[in-house]
This record gives sequence, C-alpha cells and structure tokens, in this order.
Amino acid sequence: MSGAPALAGRRALVTGGTRGVGAAVVATLHAAGARVVTTARQLPADGIAGVHYIAADLATAQSCMAVAAGALDHLGGVDILVNVVGGSATPAGGFATLDDGEWQRELDRNLMPAVRLDRALLPGMIAGRTA
Repeated sequence: MSGAPALAGRRALVTGGTRGVGAAVVATLHAAGARVVTTARQLPADGIAGVHYIAADLATAQSCMAVAAGALDHLGGVDILVNVVGGSATPAGGFATLDDGEWQRELDRNLMPAVRLDRALLPGMIAGRTA
C-alpha cells in the first residue's frame, strides 16, 4: 500500500463549504488529498490554503451554471460532488404562514441547487468514472 492520501488526484466540489458541516467536509476532503472547490455566498477571510473558493448564491440557475463551469475550469472535471448548501429563512408559524412564494424560495435555496449541479456535472462524472 502506498503512502499517498486516500483521495489523491480526486476532484471535489462542495457547496456551502465555509461553515458548519460544509467546512468540515471541505477540510476532510482536502486533508485526504482531494483537490477541492467550494462555494459560499461570501468568500472567507481565512480559507484553507489550496482550496479554491467561488462566491455564489446558488438559489438561481445562472449561479449554479457559473459554479459548475468554474469548478470544471479550475479542476478539469469533477469526481466528487457534495451538496451541503441550504438553510431556511421562513417566518415562524409553519405551514399555515407559508405562501407559494415562501415555498418557492425554500425550494430554490435547498433543493434546486443540488438538482441543477447534478444535471450539469453528473454526466461527466459518470462518463469519466474509473471505479
């Protein structure tokens, strides 16, 4: 068995990678030898050296496509995609207070980034799969 890190040579995109779970995923992948690109609404002042950060709000299709293109440009392909981005800014009161606009904003913030990035990146990931 060689001394190479477990994910040496792998290329990873992690959404929402500057805080909480996302930051832990980025640090773990980077420590395991992966080349990592991550997103955040705002770039961190003290990011991990060697990790490439892309400022983006993934609630729009245009931002998702820009992130996919940026990751592909920087990494030359993606082997690992981890969708962590999400959150909620809904008003208190649960379903009774949420109108269609609130539901759409939550879907755009939590579901659609994964759908859009999967659609943009998975065909290339499947085509280039080695395992």
